[in-house]
Amino acid sequence: MFRTTFIAVSGSVGKSTAKDAIALVLGEHFRTYKTSGSSNHYDGVTRSLLSVRPWHRYAVIEIGLDRPGQMKGFTRTVKPDISVWVNVARTHMMMFKTLETIAHEKSLLVEGLRPGGLAVLNSDNPYIANYQPPAAVRTIRYGTGEGMDWVASQLSSRWPEHFSFYVQSGAEKGKVATKLIGKHWLPSVLPALAVAREAGLTLTQAKDALAKLEPMQQRLSEASTPQGATFLRDEWNGSVDTLKVALDVVEEAIAKRKILVFTDVSDSKQKIRARQRQLGIQAAKIFDAAIFIGDSHSHAVRGVIEGGMDASLVFGFYDMESAGKQLKILLREGDLVLLRGQNGDHMGRLYLNTLGEVSCWISLCKKKIHCDVCPELRAQVKDDGRLVQISK
Repeated sequence: MFRTTFIAVSGSVGKSTAKDAIALVLGEHFRTYKTSGSSNHYDGVTRSLLSVRPWHRYAVIEIGLDRPGQMKGFTRTVKPDISVWVNVARTHMMMFKTLETIAHEKSLLVEGLRPGGLAVLNSDNPYIANYQPPAAVRTIRYGTGEGMDWVASQLSSRWPEHFSFYVQSGAEKGKVATKLIGKHWLPSVLPALAVAREAGLTLTQAKDALAKLEPMQQRLSEASTPQGATFLRDEWNGSVDTLKVALDVVEEAIAKRKILVFTDVSDSKQKIRARQRQLGIQAAKIFDAAIFIGDSHSHAVRGVIEGGMDASLVFGFYDMESAGKQLKILLREGDLVLLRGQNGDHMGRLYLNTLGEVSCWISLCKKKIHCDVCPELRAQVKDDGRLVQISK
Protein backbone atom coordinates (compact mmCIF):
# COMPACT_ATOMS: atom_id res chain seq x y z
CA MET A 1 0.00 0.00 0.00
CA PHE A 2 2.94 2.35 -0.56
CA ARG A 3 0.78 4.60 -2.78
CA THR A 4 -1.95 4.94 -0.13
CA THR A 5 -1.84 7.72 2.46
CA PHE A 6 -3.29 6.46 5.74
CA ILE A 7 -5.12 9.05 7.85
CA ALA A 8 -5.96 8.08 11.45
CA VAL A 9 -8.71 10.03 13.23
CA SER A 10 -9.41 9.91 16.95
CA GLY A 11 -10.91 11.95 19.75
CA SER A 12 -13.34 11.51 22.61
CA VAL A 13 -16.33 12.74 20.60
CA GLY A 14 -16.88 13.94 17.03
CA LYS A 15 -14.33 11.59 15.43
CA SER A 16 -16.88 9.83 13.19
CA THR A 17 -18.01 13.15 11.75
CA ALA A 18 -14.38 14.23 11.30
CA LYS A 19 -13.67 10.98 9.46
CA ASP A 20 -16.69 11.54 7.22
CA ALA A 21 -15.74 15.17 6.52
CA ILE A 22 -12.18 14.27 5.53
CA ALA A 23 -13.28 11.35 3.37
CA LEU A 24 -15.98 13.45 1.69
CA VAL A 25 -13.51 16.14 0.64
CA LEU A 26 -10.83 13.70 -0.53
CA GLY A 27 -13.38 11.43 -2.19
CA GLU A 28 -14.48 14.20 -4.53
CA HIS A 29 -11.06 14.09 -6.21
CA PHE A 30 -9.33 10.82 -5.27
CA ARG A 31 -10.23 7.19 -4.74
CA THR A 32 -10.73 7.14 -0.99
CA TYR A 33 -11.66 4.49 1.56
CA LYS A 34 -13.15 5.33 4.97
CA THR A 35 -14.18 3.41 8.08
CA SER A 36 -17.80 2.30 7.85
CA GLY A 37 -20.08 4.01 10.36
CA SER A 38 -18.49 4.05 13.80
CA SER A 39 -16.70 0.69 13.56
CA ASN A 40 -13.63 2.09 15.24
CA HIS A 41 -12.45 -0.53 17.73
CA TYR A 42 -10.54 -3.80 17.27
CA ASP A 43 -12.88 -5.55 14.82
CA GLY A 44 -13.74 -2.32 13.03
CA VAL A 45 -10.16 -1.16 12.52
CA THR A 46 -9.13 -4.63 11.34
CA ARG A 47 -11.99 -4.81 8.83
CA SER A 48 -11.16 -1.31 7.60
CA LEU A 49 -7.51 -2.12 6.97
CA LEU A 50 -8.41 -5.34 5.18
CA SER A 51 -10.82 -3.39 2.96
CA VAL A 52 -8.22 -0.90 1.69
CA ARG A 53 -6.99 -1.66 -1.82
CA PRO A 54 -3.85 -0.54 -3.69
CA TRP A 55 -5.90 1.78 -5.89
CA HIS A 56 -7.12 3.80 -2.89
CA ARG A 57 -5.13 7.02 -2.81
CA TYR A 58 -6.32 7.75 0.72
CA ALA A 59 -7.62 5.61 3.58
CA VAL A 60 -9.36 7.42 6.46
CA ILE A 61 -9.37 5.14 9.50
CA GLU A 62 -11.29 6.01 12.66
CA ILE A 63 -9.84 4.80 15.97
CA GLY A 64 -11.88 4.53 19.17
CA LEU A 65 -10.69 3.54 22.65
CA ASP A 66 -12.50 2.30 25.73
CA ARG A 67 -9.57 1.96 28.15
CA PRO A 68 -5.90 2.93 28.56
CA GLY A 69 -3.20 0.97 26.76
CA GLN A 70 -4.93 0.54 23.41
CA MET A 71 -3.73 3.41 21.21
CA LYS A 72 -0.16 2.20 20.82
CA GLY A 73 -1.35 -1.07 19.34
CA PHE A 74 -3.70 0.70 16.95
CA THR A 75 -1.02 3.07 15.63
CA ARG A 76 1.44 0.20 15.16
CA THR A 77 -1.21 -1.50 13.03
CA VAL A 78 -2.44 1.50 11.04
CA LYS A 79 0.97 3.24 10.76
CA PRO A 80 -0.65 6.59 9.91
CA ASP A 81 0.88 9.18 7.62
CA ILE A 82 -1.51 11.79 9.02
CA SER A 83 -3.01 11.81 12.53
CA VAL A 84 -6.06 13.94 13.33
CA TRP A 85 -6.71 14.54 17.04
CA VAL A 86 -10.17 16.05 17.44
CA ASN A 87 -10.61 16.61 21.20
CA VAL A 88 -10.48 15.35 24.79
CA ALA A 89 -13.77 14.95 26.67
CA ARG A 90 -15.43 12.78 29.32
CA THR A 91 -16.07 9.35 27.81
CA HIS A 92 -15.39 5.88 29.22
CA MET A 93 -14.59 7.49 32.57
CA MET A 94 -15.02 4.21 34.43
CA MET A 95 -11.76 3.12 32.79
CA PHE A 96 -9.85 6.35 32.21
CA LYS A 97 -10.74 8.06 35.52
CA THR A 98 -9.30 11.48 34.53
CA LEU A 99 -9.18 13.73 31.47
CA GLU A 100 -5.39 13.78 31.80
CA THR A 101 -5.34 10.00 31.32
CA ILE A 102 -7.50 10.32 28.21
CA ALA A 103 -5.26 13.07 26.81
CA HIS A 104 -2.12 11.00 27.33
CA GLU A 105 -3.61 7.95 25.63
CA LYS A 106 -4.91 10.00 22.68
CA SER A 107 -1.51 11.71 22.28
CA LEU A 108 -0.05 8.33 21.28
CA LEU A 109 -1.97 8.77 18.03
CA VAL A 110 0.62 11.44 17.17
CA GLU A 111 3.55 9.58 18.69
CA GLY A 112 2.76 6.66 16.37
CA LEU A 113 3.08 8.66 13.13
CA ARG A 114 5.44 7.50 10.42
CA PRO A 115 8.68 9.58 10.21
CA GLY A 116 7.86 12.95 8.67
CA GLY A 117 4.14 12.43 9.29
CA LEU A 118 1.61 15.21 9.84
CA ALA A 119 -0.35 15.88 13.06
CA VAL A 120 -3.58 17.90 12.70
CA LEU A 121 -4.48 19.16 16.17
CA ASN A 122 -7.50 20.97 17.63
CA SER A 123 -5.80 23.64 19.71
CA ASP A 124 -9.11 25.00 21.04
CA ASN A 125 -8.99 22.02 23.39
CA PRO A 126 -6.67 22.90 26.31
CA TYR A 127 -5.25 19.39 26.61
CA ILE A 128 -4.30 19.30 22.94
CA ALA A 129 -3.08 22.90 22.98
CA ASN A 130 -0.61 22.03 25.74
CA TYR A 131 0.65 18.93 23.97
CA GLN A 132 4.04 19.14 22.25
CA PRO A 133 4.45 16.66 19.38
CA PRO A 134 7.82 15.01 18.67
CA ALA A 135 10.28 17.22 16.80
CA ALA A 136 10.20 15.00 13.72
CA VAL A 137 6.44 15.47 13.30
CA ARG A 138 4.99 18.23 11.15
CA THR A 139 2.12 19.99 12.91
CA ILE A 140 -0.98 21.88 11.81
CA ARG A 141 -3.01 23.51 14.56
CA TYR A 142 -6.59 24.65 14.04
CA GLY A 143 -9.33 26.38 16.02
CA THR A 144 -10.66 29.84 16.78
CA GLY A 145 -7.61 31.34 18.44
CA GLU A 146 -5.06 33.70 16.94
CA GLY A 147 -1.84 32.33 15.53
CA MET A 148 -3.24 28.96 14.47
CA ASP A 149 -2.67 27.56 10.99
CA TRP A 150 -6.41 27.39 10.31
CA VAL A 151 -8.55 29.97 12.10
CA ALA A 152 -12.36 29.90 12.16
CA SER A 153 -14.61 32.84 13.01
CA GLN A 154 -18.25 33.95 12.82
CA LEU A 155 -19.63 30.53 13.67
CA SER A 156 -23.36 30.30 13.01
CA SER A 157 -25.93 27.54 13.55
CA ARG A 158 -29.37 28.62 14.78
CA TRP A 159 -31.80 25.88 13.82
CA PRO A 160 -33.45 25.57 11.30
CA GLU A 161 -30.27 27.07 9.81
CA HIS A 162 -27.28 24.76 9.58
CA PHE A 163 -23.69 25.16 10.66
CA SER A 164 -21.46 27.59 8.79
CA PHE A 165 -18.34 29.61 9.56
CA TYR A 166 -15.61 31.71 8.01
CA VAL A 167 -12.09 30.34 7.84
CA GLN A 168 -8.66 31.71 7.00
CA SER A 169 -5.30 30.06 6.44
CA GLY A 170 -2.53 32.16 5.05
CA ALA A 171 -3.84 34.04 2.03
CA GLU A 172 -6.83 31.73 1.59
CA LYS A 173 -10.13 32.58 3.24
CA GLY A 174 -13.80 31.95 2.68
CA LYS A 175 -17.13 30.81 4.09
CA VAL A 176 -17.75 27.13 4.76
CA ALA A 177 -21.35 25.85 4.94
CA THR A 178 -22.48 22.36 5.96
CA LYS A 179 -25.71 20.48 6.68
CA LEU A 180 -24.69 19.87 10.30
CA ILE A 181 -26.56 21.27 13.30
CA GLY A 182 -24.58 23.03 16.02
CA LYS A 183 -21.40 25.09 16.31
CA HIS A 184 -19.74 22.30 18.28
CA TRP A 185 -18.95 20.50 15.02
CA LEU A 186 -16.11 22.90 14.22
CA PRO A 187 -13.35 20.60 15.58
CA SER A 188 -14.69 17.84 13.32
CA VAL A 189 -14.96 19.95 10.16
CA LEU A 190 -11.81 22.08 10.17
CA PRO A 191 -9.40 19.12 9.88
CA ALA A 192 -10.91 18.31 6.48
CA LEU A 193 -9.67 21.66 5.19
CA ALA A 194 -6.16 21.08 6.52
CA VAL A 195 -5.98 17.57 5.06
CA ALA A 196 -7.37 18.83 1.75
CA ARG A 197 -4.54 21.32 1.43
CA GLU A 198 -2.03 18.59 2.24
CA ALA A 199 -3.57 16.65 -0.66
CA GLY A 200 -3.08 19.61 -3.00
CA LEU A 201 -6.69 20.81 -3.04
CA THR A 202 -7.75 24.44 -2.77
CA LEU A 203 -10.02 25.89 -0.12
CA THR A 204 -12.74 26.34 -2.73
CA GLN A 205 -12.58 22.67 -3.69
CA ALA A 206 -12.74 21.62 -0.04
CA LYS A 207 -15.62 23.86 0.98
CA ASP A 208 -17.66 22.90 -2.08
CA ALA A 209 -17.47 19.29 -0.90
CA LEU A 210 -18.27 20.16 2.73
CA ALA A 211 -21.52 21.79 1.61
CA LYS A 212 -22.78 18.20 1.23
CA LEU A 213 -21.72 17.11 4.74
CA GLU A 214 -24.70 15.76 6.70
CA PRO A 215 -24.85 14.62 10.34
CA MET A 216 -24.48 10.95 11.12
CA GLN A 217 -27.68 9.28 12.20
CA GLN A 218 -28.57 9.87 15.87
CA ARG A 219 -25.92 12.55 16.32
CA LEU A 220 -28.16 15.61 16.34
CA SER A 221 -29.68 14.48 13.06
CA GLU A 222 -33.00 15.89 11.88
CA ALA A 223 -36.05 13.70 11.38
CA SER A 224 -39.59 14.86 10.56
CA THR A 225 -42.89 13.31 11.68
CA PRO A 226 -46.40 13.09 10.17
CA GLN A 227 -47.55 15.43 12.95
CA GLY A 228 -45.38 18.20 11.51
CA ALA A 229 -42.84 18.06 14.34
CA THR A 230 -39.07 17.79 13.92
CA PHE A 231 -36.88 15.52 16.03
CA LEU A 232 -33.24 16.20 16.77
CA ARG A 233 -32.15 12.63 17.32
CA ASP A 234 -29.18 12.54 19.69
CA GLU A 235 -29.45 9.12 21.27
CA TRP A 236 -26.15 7.57 20.15
CA ASN A 237 -23.53 9.07 22.47
CA GLY A 238 -24.80 9.59 26.01
CA SER A 239 -21.71 11.38 27.36
CA VAL A 240 -22.44 14.18 29.81
CA ASP A 241 -20.22 16.53 27.79
CA THR A 242 -22.29 16.02 24.65
CA LEU A 243 -25.49 16.75 26.62
CA LYS A 244 -24.43 20.35 27.18
CA VAL A 245 -23.82 20.74 23.47
CA ALA A 246 -27.28 19.41 22.60
CA LEU A 247 -28.97 21.70 25.13
CA ASP A 248 -27.11 24.71 23.71
CA VAL A 249 -28.31 23.85 20.21
CA VAL A 250 -31.96 23.69 21.29
CA GLU A 251 -31.69 26.82 23.41
CA GLU A 252 -30.60 28.81 20.33
CA ALA A 253 -33.13 27.13 18.00
CA ILE A 254 -36.27 28.81 16.68
CA ALA A 255 -39.40 26.68 17.15
CA LYS A 256 -43.05 27.00 18.25
CA ARG A 257 -42.48 24.60 21.13
CA LYS A 258 -39.43 22.77 22.40
CA ILE A 259 -39.83 19.32 23.93
CA LEU A 260 -37.22 17.24 25.79
CA VAL A 261 -37.39 13.45 25.82
CA PHE A 262 -34.65 12.17 28.12
CA THR A 263 -33.35 9.04 29.85
CA ASP A 264 -29.91 9.67 31.36
CA VAL A 265 -26.25 10.43 30.63
CA SER A 266 -23.02 8.48 30.97
CA ASP A 267 -19.59 9.48 32.31
CA SER A 268 -20.95 11.71 35.08
CA LYS A 269 -19.53 11.54 38.59
CA GLN A 270 -22.72 13.00 40.07
CA LYS A 271 -25.14 10.71 41.85
CA ILE A 272 -28.13 9.94 39.67
CA ARG A 273 -30.65 11.78 41.87
CA ALA A 274 -28.59 14.96 41.83
CA ARG A 275 -27.89 14.94 38.12
CA GLN A 276 -31.50 14.16 37.18
CA ARG A 277 -32.79 16.99 39.37
CA GLN A 278 -30.17 19.40 38.04
CA LEU A 279 -31.02 18.45 34.47
CA GLY A 280 -34.69 19.09 35.22
CA ILE A 281 -34.00 22.56 36.58
CA GLN A 282 -31.84 23.38 33.56
CA ALA A 283 -34.41 21.98 31.11
CA ALA A 284 -37.14 24.25 32.50
CA LYS A 285 -35.21 27.25 31.17
CA ILE A 286 -35.05 25.85 27.63
CA PHE A 287 -38.03 23.58 26.97
CA ASP A 288 -41.80 24.00 27.01
CA ALA A 289 -42.56 20.33 27.76
CA ALA A 290 -40.60 17.29 28.91
CA ILE A 291 -40.83 13.50 29.11
CA PHE A 292 -38.42 11.68 31.42
CA ILE A 293 -37.92 7.92 31.22
CA GLY A 294 -36.30 5.43 33.58
CA ASP A 295 -36.20 4.30 37.18
CA SER A 296 -35.07 7.72 38.43
CA HIS A 297 -37.37 9.89 36.31
CA SER A 298 -39.15 11.27 39.40
CA HIS A 299 -36.09 13.34 40.35
CA ALA A 300 -36.00 15.00 36.92
CA VAL A 301 -39.76 15.60 37.06
CA ARG A 302 -39.44 17.35 40.41
CA GLY A 303 -36.50 19.38 39.16
CA VAL A 304 -38.21 20.62 35.99
CA ILE A 305 -41.36 21.63 37.89
CA GLU A 306 -39.20 23.32 40.51
CA GLY A 307 -37.52 25.17 37.64
CA GLY A 308 -40.85 26.61 36.54
CA MET A 309 -42.19 24.35 33.75
CA ASP A 310 -45.96 23.91 33.57
CA ALA A 311 -46.65 20.68 35.50
CA SER A 312 -49.34 19.67 33.00
CA LEU A 313 -46.62 19.41 30.33
CA VAL A 314 -44.23 17.29 32.40
CA PHE A 315 -44.39 13.48 32.22
CA GLY A 316 -42.41 10.66 33.78
CA PHE A 317 -42.43 6.97 32.86
CA TYR A 318 -40.55 3.86 33.87
CA ASP A 319 -40.88 2.24 30.45
CA MET A 320 -40.31 3.34 26.86
CA GLU A 321 -43.69 2.15 25.53
CA SER A 322 -45.73 4.38 27.85
CA ALA A 323 -43.50 7.32 26.97
CA GLY A 324 -44.03 6.62 23.27
CA LYS A 325 -47.82 6.71 23.63
CA GLN A 326 -47.70 10.02 25.52
CA LEU A 327 -45.32 11.56 23.04
CA LYS A 328 -47.67 10.86 20.14
CA ILE A 329 -50.48 12.60 22.04
CA LEU A 330 -48.28 15.55 22.91
CA LEU A 331 -46.82 16.29 19.48
CA ARG A 332 -48.05 19.25 17.44
CA GLU A 333 -47.01 20.90 14.21
CA GLY A 334 -43.94 23.08 14.64
CA ASP A 335 -42.59 21.25 17.70
CA LEU A 336 -38.85 20.69 18.02
CA VAL A 337 -38.09 17.53 20.00
CA LEU A 338 -34.69 16.69 21.46
CA LEU A 339 -34.44 12.91 21.76
CA ARG A 340 -31.59 12.40 24.15
CA GLY A 341 -30.23 9.33 25.90
CA GLN A 342 -27.69 6.53 25.73
CA ASN A 343 -27.18 4.11 22.86
CA GLY A 344 -28.32 1.13 24.93
CA ASP A 345 -31.68 2.76 25.65
CA HIS A 346 -32.75 2.39 21.99
CA MET A 347 -34.69 5.64 22.14
CA GLY A 348 -35.02 5.68 18.37
CA ARG A 349 -38.21 3.66 18.89
CA LEU A 350 -39.90 6.80 20.22
CA TYR A 351 -39.36 8.59 16.94
CA LEU A 352 -40.13 5.55 14.80
CA ASN A 353 -43.40 5.09 16.71
CA THR A 354 -44.61 8.42 15.27
CA LEU A 355 -44.22 6.95 11.78
CA GLY A 356 -46.04 3.68 12.47
CA GLU A 357 -46.86 1.39 15.36
CA VAL A 358 -43.76 -0.11 17.02
CA SER A 359 -44.15 -3.57 18.54
CA CYS A 360 -40.74 -4.07 20.13
CA TRP A 361 -40.58 -2.33 23.51
CA ILE A 362 -38.25 -4.68 25.37
CA SER A 363 -36.33 -2.94 28.15
CA LEU A 364 -32.95 -4.60 27.72
CA CYS A 365 -31.63 -5.11 24.21
CA LYS A 366 -28.01 -6.04 23.53
CA LYS A 367 -28.18 -5.31 19.82
CA LYS A 368 -25.83 -2.59 18.62
CA ILE A 369 -27.70 -1.72 15.45
CA HIS A 370 -30.01 1.23 14.84
CA CYS A 371 -33.63 0.49 15.67
CA ASP A 372 -34.43 1.97 12.25
CA VAL A 373 -33.07 -1.15 10.53
CA CYS A 374 -33.89 -3.76 13.18
CA PRO A 375 -36.16 -6.52 11.78
CA GLU A 376 -37.85 -6.85 15.17
CA LEU A 377 -39.09 -3.25 15.30
CA ARG A 378 -42.63 -3.79 14.05
CA ALA A 379 -45.24 -6.53 14.11
CA GLN A 380 -45.87 -8.82 11.18
CA VAL A 381 -49.32 -9.16 9.63
CA LYS A 382 -50.61 -12.66 8.89
CA ASP A 383 -52.93 -13.48 6.01
CA ASP A 384 -55.95 -13.39 8.32
CA GLY A 385 -55.12 -9.84 9.34
CA ARG A 386 -53.89 -10.67 12.85
CA LEU A 387 -50.81 -8.92 14.20
CA VAL A 388 -48.11 -11.21 15.60
CA GLN A 389 -44.92 -10.33 17.41
CA ILE A 390 -41.69 -11.15 15.67
CA SER A 391 -39.81 -13.58 17.86
CA LYS A 392 -37.24 -11.95 20.07
